[in-house]
Amino acid sequence: MTHWIPTPEKDRLGVVTYNFQHDGTYCLKLEVGDTVHNLCQDEFWYFGYTVRNRALKGIYPKSFIHIQESFIEKTAVGEQVTACQSPVVQEVTSVLREWGQIGQELYRTHDHKWRAVYLLMRDLMANRSKMLTGTLTLDELRELKQSLTSQIDFGNNLLGLDMVVRDEHGNVLNPDAASVVQLYRHHEQASQRIKKAVASSNNVNGISNTGGNGLINPIKIKLANRHSHMFFVAVRNFVCRVGEDTELLLCLYDAKEWKPLTENYVLRWSRMGLSMDLDLLGNMRVLYTDLGSRDLARERIYLVCYVIRVGNMDIRPEDPRRQTTSAASMGGSRRTISGNLPNNSAAPEFLRRPCGIACMDVTDYLSGRLETDEEKQHFVPFISCSDKDSLDGTLRRLIVSGREVGHKEHKNQGLWVSLRLLHGDMKQVSEEHPALVQVAQVAVSRKLGFPEIILPGDVRHDLYLTLSSGEFSRGSKSADKNVEVTVRVCNEKGKPIPGVMHLGSGVVAQDEYRSVVYYHEDKPRWNETFKIAIPIDEFYRSHLKFTFKHRSSNEAKDRTEKPFALSYVKLMQDNGTTLMDTQHELLVYKVDHRKLDENETAYLGLPSTRADIADCGSTKPSAAGLTINMKDSLLIGTCLCSTKLTQNVELLGLLKYHSSQSQQLPAILSSLMKVDGEEVVKFLQDVLDALFNILMLNSDSNIFDRSVFDCLVFIIGLVTDRKYEHFKPVLDVYIKDNFSATLAYKKLLVVLNDCVQSDVTTKGQGDDLLRVMKALQYLFKFIVRSRQLYVNLHGEVDEAGDSDFESLVLNLLSTMSDFMRRNDGLVLLAQGACLKYIPCAIPDLVLVIDEKQLSTSLADIVTSVPAGRLNNQKMMTLNDMVHSQLFLKPECRAIILPVVVKRVKELLTGPQEVEMSVTVMCDVMQILHRKDVGATHNDVAEVMANGLRTIIQTIISIDREDPFVGHLVSVMLSIFRQMTPHHYRNYLGHFNTRSDLLDFLIEILMVFKDLVAKHVYAPDWAQMILLQNSIILKALRFFSHTIRDRFSNPYEGQLWNNYFFCAITYVCQPALQMESFSQTKKRQVMARYRDMRREMGFEIRTMWFNLGQHKINFVPAIVGQFLEMALLPETELRKATIPIFFDMMQCEFYSPRVQGEAYSDTKRDSSHIKGNFQDVENKLITQLDVLVEGGRGDEHYKDLFQSLMTELCEKHSTMRDQGLKLVRTVTRLMERLLEYRSIITDENRENRMSCTVNLLNFYQEIGRKEMYIRYLNKLCDLHLECDNFTEAAYTLQLHAQLLRWSEEPLPTLLLTSRHPHTTSHRQLKEALYLDSVDLFDRGKMWECALSLCKELARQYEEETYDYGRLAALLNRMAMLYDHIIHQLRPEPEYFRVAFYGRGFPAFLQNKIFVFRGKEYERLSDFANRIMLQFPNAETMNRLTPPDQEIMDSPQQYLQMNKVDPMLSAEDQERFGSKPVSEQILRFYRVNRVQRFSFSRPFHRGQRDSDNAFSSLWLERTILTTSHQLPGILRWFPVVDSHVFELSPLQTAIETMEQANKSLTELILAHRADPKLALHPLSMKLNGIVDAAVNGGINNYEKAFFTDRYLLEHPEDAELVSQLQELFALQIPLLEAALVVHRSRVNLAMQPLQQRIEVCFQQMRVHVESKYGRRDVDPQLERQMEQLTRNQRQSTHSTGAGSAGPYALHNRLSANSTGDANHADTVHHLSAPLTLSTSNSTPTSRLSTLSVTLNSSGGNAGPGASHNTQTSRHPSSLFSRTSSQAVLSSLSFSLPSASSNPSPSSISPVKMLTTGHRFRSNKNSAEKKLRDKENKQHRDSFRRLSSSSMGGRGSHFPSLSLAGFGLGGSSTNSLSVPSSPAVAVSHSSNSASSTALGSSAHSLDASSSSETVSQLTSAETTSPVVIELTQQLTAKRPLRSEVAKERRSSTVRGHSFNGDNHGVCSSPSQNSVASTMSSSSNEDVPPPLPAKQMQSMGGCASMSDIPPEKPPLPAASLPEIKEGGAPPPPPKKPARPLPPM
Repeated sequence: MTHWIPTPEKDRLGVVTYNFQHDGTYCLKLEVGDTVHNLCQDEFWYFGYTVRNRALKGIYPKSFIHIQESFIEKTAVGEQVTACQSPVVQEVTSVLREWGQIGQELYRTHDHKWRAVYLLMRDLMANRSKMLTGTLTLDELRELKQSLTSQIDFGNNLLGLDMVVRDEHGNVLNPDAASVVQLYRHHEQASQRIKKAVASSNNVNGISNTGGNGLINPIKIKLANRHSHMFFVAVRNFVCRVGEDTELLLCLYDAKEWKPLTENYVLRWSRMGLSMDLDLLGNMRVLYTDLGSRDLARERIYLVCYVIRVGNMDIRPEDPRRQTTSAASMGGSRRTISGNLPNNSAAPEFLRRPCGIACMDVTDYLSGRLETDEEKQHFVPFISCSDKDSLDGTLRRLIVSGREVGHKEHKNQGLWVSLRLLHGDMKQVSEEHPALVQVAQVAVSRKLGFPEIILPGDVRHDLYLTLSSGEFSRGSKSADKNVEVTVRVCNEKGKPIPGVMHLGSGVVAQDEYRSVVYYHEDKPRWNETFKIAIPIDEFYRSHLKFTFKHRSSNEAKDRTEKPFALSYVKLMQDNGTTLMDTQHELLVYKVDHRKLDENETAYLGLPSTRADIADCGSTKPSAAGLTINMKDSLLIGTCLCSTKLTQNVELLGLLKYHSSQSQQLPAILSSLMKVDGEEVVKFLQDVLDALFNILMLNSDSNIFDRSVFDCLVFIIGLVTDRKYEHFKPVLDVYIKDNFSATLAYKKLLVVLNDCVQSDVTTKGQGDDLLRVMKALQYLFKFIVRSRQLYVNLHGEVDEAGDSDFESLVLNLLSTMSDFMRRNDGLVLLAQGACLKYIPCAIPDLVLVIDEKQLSTSLADIVTSVPAGRLNNQKMMTLNDMVHSQLFLKPECRAIILPVVVKRVKELLTGPQEVEMSVTVMCDVMQILHRKDVGATHNDVAEVMANGLRTIIQTIISIDREDPFVGHLVSVMLSIFRQMTPHHYRNYLGHFNTRSDLLDFLIEILMVFKDLVAKHVYAPDWAQMILLQNSIILKALRFFSHTIRDRFSNPYEGQLWNNYFFCAITYVCQPALQMESFSQTKKRQVMARYRDMRREMGFEIRTMWFNLGQHKINFVPAIVGQFLEMALLPETELRKATIPIFFDMMQCEFYSPRVQGEAYSDTKRDSSHIKGNFQDVENKLITQLDVLVEGGRGDEHYKDLFQSLMTELCEKHSTMRDQGLKLVRTVTRLMERLLEYRSIITDENRENRMSCTVNLLNFYQEIGRKEMYIRYLNKLCDLHLECDNFTEAAYTLQLHAQLLRWSEEPLPTLLLTSRHPHTTSHRQLKEALYLDSVDLFDRGKMWECALSLCKELARQYEEETYDYGRLAALLNRMAMLYDHIIHQLRPEPEYFRVAFYGRGFPAFLQNKIFVFRGKEYERLSDFANRIMLQFPNAETMNRLTPPDQEIMDSPQQYLQMNKVDPMLSAEDQERFGSKPVSEQILRFYRVNRVQRFSFSRPFHRGQRDSDNAFSSLWLERTILTTSHQLPGILRWFPVVDSHVFELSPLQTAIETMEQANKSLTELILAHRADPKLALHPLSMKLNGIVDAAVNGGINNYEKAFFTDRYLLEHPEDAELVSQLQELFALQIPLLEAALVVHRSRVNLAMQPLQQRIEVCFQQMRVHVESKYGRRDVDPQLERQMEQLTRNQRQSTHSTGAGSAGPYALHNRLSANSTGDANHADTVHHLSAPLTLSTSNSTPTSRLSTLSVTLNSSGGNAGPGASHNTQTSRHPSSLFSRTSSQAVLSSLSFSLPSASSNPSPSSISPVKMLTTGHRFRSNKNSAEKKLRDKENKQHRDSFRRLSSSSMGGRGSHFPSLSLAGFGLGGSSTNSLSVPSSPAVAVSHSSNSASSTALGSSAHSLDASSSSETVSQLTSAETTSPVVIELTQQLTAKRPLRSEVAKERRSSTVRGHSFNGDNHGVCSSPSQNSVASTMSSSSNEDVPPPLPAKQMQSMGGCASMSDIPPEKPPLPAASLPEIKEGGAPPPPPKKPARPLPPM
């Protein structure tokens, strides 16, 4: 036996590395990647579970598991195994699991979000893998973490999941460690962040600008409050075909101001295409620093690269000897490529020549609109400049054009760079991006000018010189000079200062600067900027010297060239300031080298600028060797960036105050306040030093102290101004590190105190005081720092006996308090400034004075302000005090907090805004939650006692849409969270009166109920909502004790009611329904909060059972709320709450019967009790219906309710019976409601209807009228959605049956939303009747509508006497009667459906139903429809009952077959033997039926291969449904089934009876309507008299008329005689039918007529010789005479031109036989055969039929008319008929020459025996014309036959119309049309073409019979002539090609061979298909002979079936274009067709 041991903690977590799919009993199936928790182990196996399914445990092999490092975490729900991974990695893992399940569901449901989820998951997995590699730098790891968290938040928002709250580092915030306010604020921030990300995603259409994955990662623009930014540029490569060494100068360029923004970054590039410094390969990086916010916001900034060629004037061939690698002059430490260009400077023999420009717009990268990435490379195209253009001109041309440089221009030459925008100073950037910015290897190019912030330690002394342009005369040269400018810095002795010229970063400093040389340009424009760094000690004596030299293209001549001129400019001016930052036009002096010494400094005495020459007058300045040339000039620009030298005279005077006289100091101090602020802040440290030195060194306080104080206030105001606020750090650093005035605090305190005490009488004084108050923060900083320095220097003892420092400060604060009490308008602003800035001094003041005294003084300052003055500013001051370090001290907090709470209470109860009050309280509660603030017990008590009630009342009154309602709620929740039980007891006990406590409890319960019913927070703020619920649960527990203890006696009903409603609402809120949570969320909630529903439910139970006798006050009102709670899917909660219902039943049962009595009365006398719990039962049922339909409840609750309540009722002797009855009722209701809910959203409306009927029947059974009517309306709406108008009408009738014909007021229970304005029974019932009539009319159930109309008519006529409505109603009834006679109604078919198996819904399992089919729906179509509803069902192809195994299986089995309705006994008795129109009878045959039948043929015993009839039996089943069809449903279950068998002899008798009956009906139909198509009669006759197939009646004779059969079956002798009698009776019927057929046949059908007559003669001789001759039944003859009289009466009443009531419809009358009624057709008649009667009307002939030959061929007589309404043949009501009655009423007349011949009677027998024929009596010309027309007619119909009937796809390819009876007509004249036209009825349908095909003689008898019975006739209107080229179309919508193909294939695939008697002769005798035609009302005669079927023209055999169509091609899925993307979701699978 295996010994299992617990798994060590280090091995508890594992990952599956191989699939494990073993089928062992205890094996757990695993997939690769699953995470498993290993609980136990043995040597080779683990026992545990997977994370995705913790409930399923099993064993799995150890070798399949990779152990992952983990740790065990103890939680409230047990141990939790957690991987030792980064929290972000764990979060990503959890998110991937959750999203994976959601993504699969989205994929299955074809949701468009699935692709977005897939892409997000792919990115998360990739980034997670990167993080797990452990190879990322800190910078990369931090960015990747931010990217992951942003993607997670974005995806959660996309999927509607809970928001994840994070701290500032991106870690998930722990709700237990965070305060409520902090958690709320983090939710707000996260929500705003996600909204911005989603908005950005929508703006860019979901395309990421980094990943390209179709989703945007929110652009993380760092908006830190940093005033310093850097732009990182890495040069990857430079490609340019120059041929010489080059210099690359890169800088940022301001395209608006047309000047560079930064210093240059210089790269020396060799002609070999590499950097000359090999150590820079791959490390050519530069940082452009000192960029401020205004720089990033500049309009247009370019990255510009100046390319300068270094070499000769012209490019020369490359010298290979120069291209070697050697050590340069830099000590050999750097490897360089030796070329033309050394490292230090350009060699004198080489020139710097312009080459070209490369520039790129980087504005969007600097502004943050585009993301920068150092890994992405950008191409900067290079454009060369022409010989006549300068570098600056080329750059301007490119920028102005604004177009992209094309390939033709740059030719793939350019610069490849990477960009990155960094934030912070150099120290911050180095810490945040250590891998990117390595200071030792990155060049730094500073901004040209000061940064926005100049820190004290940032000492800078740089002069930027720009060579703008020059103008030089040609002189002695023949051409313009090639001017080169050389710039040097020289001292006063003329000696150059070495190493001060900086071309840019990346190269060492040079001794001189040499400009670019432009070829033959006398006005060069250089615009070259470089830096000159001169030491400060040499700057005062230095000047710039410019020498100009002509560079010749001839090298030899160039070596001898010397400078031809020079210019200079001094750096210091005479007034002691530096050279101004502007452009200077320098004078150019021509140099005569013969007279001028190289080191001569005489030029320093000459004027240097054009402005200086004005002082010389008219004389030209000159010196030895120097001559001025006034035409020549040099334009330069300077910019000094120095923190030591200034260009302002006033500022310079202050800085040099020590050299000034004391009497000048006031003026100097006064002028300081006029200096430009930018100049002051640049020299802030020096200015402050000068001021404090003046303050301390001058003893005259009256003169200098106030002046220095004013200057100090001015400087502080300047720094605190928004324009220069970024210099605050400079001032802070100065105070901390550089300030040294130890005694300044004394003078500052004195001056400040005097200012505060001073009187303010003018606005100017008020403004001065306002500026002082704005400077309070830094004034106190100076004071405190001065005191600290003094103490550090001298100790605590003050010199000269001065007062204590603390007393001075407190005295100042007291003075401020007095100042705040002023109510003067001139000091209002100063008071506000004091309140604003005094809290800013707290961090400094706490360093020197006692904290409690300071707190008291500050509180006094705030409270000293008069009421109603500066309210908002007071709250801001209090808020600053709350955020100060004073508030962190408990003793100080005890002083400040009461002031804060009191002020907040005043604002919340007044009309002021609540914004600031709420903000302050949020901050207070957040601080009180901290652990480092000491004890907070008293503080919480203070807030609770003075602020809680106000906050609660504010929440009640505030609008939910107010933006601060969330803050208020968070404050309230924070107070409750921090309250201890001691706080609760004290607070609930501090109310003075009981009513105050009652009001508070009602208020708080109201607030709690509103919070849980409608959350203030967004639904995805799950953590916030859960924390809120946990706090409310804690509070309700305390409040429940108070309610029980203090409000039970005396009882407060309102309070108890509020509690129950609040608590139950709490339990039922969606935020606590853990069943809807994901597994991960459920585990987290359970670990932190447990199931709060259960805990609150137990509290509710306790409260209920503590109500005592007051429970009755809540019964039955609260039943619904308790039921809603009990239905929650939590077992323990259900067990706790279900017994409450029994307690409610007891309460009502024992409640007083009479209102007003008490429980004491019922105890004394039990007869006073109510004795029932009807109210509880009614409420329970009503609420149960609503709640279960809404999704509450399940089977578990039903079973639990039944078991618990049954147990409780069984134990109660008095209530036992009533209680058990209630339990049974509720249980049954739950079963039906659960069934209804399970299919309410299903697409299958039929199932919904069934469940609805079950429910309404149940409610009717228990007498719940309102619920019954509710579901009746639902059922009616469902029927109307499906166009089931008849069923909807029957449904409304159920409602009407509940009403009476009276004026009784309508009770509430019977109201309906359909007619809300009805007030009485009569009104509503009449409205429902009218609705039902309309619906019956739309459903063509006119008979049902008439019955309702008759009842309405009686009410109108006899009760209300409303003759107006009666008249309208009678008119409508007349219309309904007309519809019955004349309109076509398709006969629905009925189908039996058996549902076997447990896979169906409970209401269908193992039940049999009869369905009413839709219009024109046949078995195959119906089967397809059912299979679509149950696609997983399997069709049973046999009718044998299934075994028990199938019925108990979990599968679905369907058994479907057609059944025949049986006329009800009531209707049979009603019609009896009355001559009723077929149109009337047809309705009752298929409607109002409840019994149905079907037959199953089978063979018993040995089967005779020659004669199958001898052993063919029929098993007939009679089904009885629960209700008549149609009804409120289109189907009803079978409640009774009766099965019996018919012997072969009985089957033969039934077949013959049906054949005779059918023949009689055909005769009567043609007798009543001559327009009927002839081919059904032809087919019937041919099938009987020429039945060669299966032998006809010969097989019956062989089977039953033998001696052997009589010996074996003597009991069948009577049946044999009966069958013989039927044979004999058939002969006169056949004879009458032949007479009718002969009168209608045309020439084309004469061969068929002859064949039929020959066969009939043979058959008659055979039958009469054996079975005798029979006469006509006299009874039948009398009935025929009655029918004739009725027809004549109808004819006289309706007129000769209209069709009688017995006119019959036939849809084929026009399509198959032609229509002689049409005028165009009559003129083409040949040898017309006229059928006339005595009154010349075709519809009045019944007893006498005359066949007259019209010799003239004229039109019909005046009695002829168009028969526009026809009907089908009437059905015979007689089982046995003969032909005598028919023949006796027929007479035939021979044709004559007269147009109105007189008929003469001819014996039919004689006509048959003499072979009489109808022939024409025309002359030969007429005969030729007739023959020609007949030939044209036959040709036309052959074409019609081939195109419409015999073409491809037809079931009868060889069928021709030539064999049909084309002579039948509805007029007196009958002829064959010669034109190719055919008349088609307007109302014909698709059955027309079907009937044409079905009329072929080759059809078998069973199908022939069915065809005859189904040939419904269309409503015939005026015929329309169409061309023969058109197809025969139908009005009824045809099935689709696919449906046709399915149907045809189904029929062909499951057909059977049948004989003409409708029986099966194939071995498959048990198939469903065998019942499709059995037991029909019209069985068929014996079959046609096989030879005749083959020989008949235009007919097809059964084997001529068209081939099946090939299947439709399957649509191929498009190929996936994107690599790695999954395929799109599959299409929904096609539902299979049911096998037949």
